[in-house]
Parts: sequence; C-alpha cells; structure tokens
Amino acid sequence: MKNRLYCCLAAVTFAFSMNINAEETTRQMTQEEYQKIYRASAEHMNCMNEYSISQLQTQADIRVIADHAMKECSPILETLYNSLVEIDYSPEASQKIVSSISNKAAKKVLSKLMMFMAAQPQQ
Repeated sequence: MKNRLYCCLAAVTFAFSMNINAEETTRQMTQEEYQKIYRASAEHMNCMNEYSISQLQTQADIRVIADHAMKECSPILETLYNSLVEIDYSPEASQKIVSSISNKAAKKVLSKLMMFMAAQPQQ
C-alpha cells in the first residue's frame, strides 16, 4: 500500500516539475520588448478613446460604443501579438498580454463613457 502511495506521489511530483520546467523555458523580455508592449497599449487606448468620443453623438448605448471601439482598434493588438510571436515569445503568453491590454482598455473606456453619460443633463 505504501509503495502505491509513494509511486503516486512521485508521479504527481514529476508532473509538476515538468510543468515548472516548461514555464522556465520562456525567456525574459528585453527592455525594447517591454517598450513595444507599452507603446502598443498606449496606442490602443488612444484609439479606443478617440473612436468612443466620435461615436457619442450617434450612439446612445455605451456598451455598443465600447464594442465597436474594440473591433475598430483590434488591429493594433493583432500586430502586437504577431510581433511578440515573431520574436519567439510563446503564443500563450503573448495572448495573455494582448487580452490584458484589451480588457483594461475596455474597462477604462466604459468607465469614462459612464461618467460622461452621467454628467449629461436628463432629457
């Protein structure tokens, strides 16, 4: 019975060590790569803000505005993803970075649009 328990523990430990080793093979980002991500994030946020502002006069639903802004500005994030994959950064990690940028931008735009709509006089 103890032998089975030890074998199971050894197998689980081995499986976890393989996972840790796989994560360790992802290389560290350089300062230039961090700057590329920062620039793309800022460019994406500016695009979202500009598009959202331009749509305020024609659309009353801020969710629709944010959704259209995300679609309009998605090429920026696609370019970032492709450039990260090209420099041999893992696709999974690249997708997490891009998703994080997209989610943060969407939350900020929705927050700004809600504040703007709340400040407008009721009609």
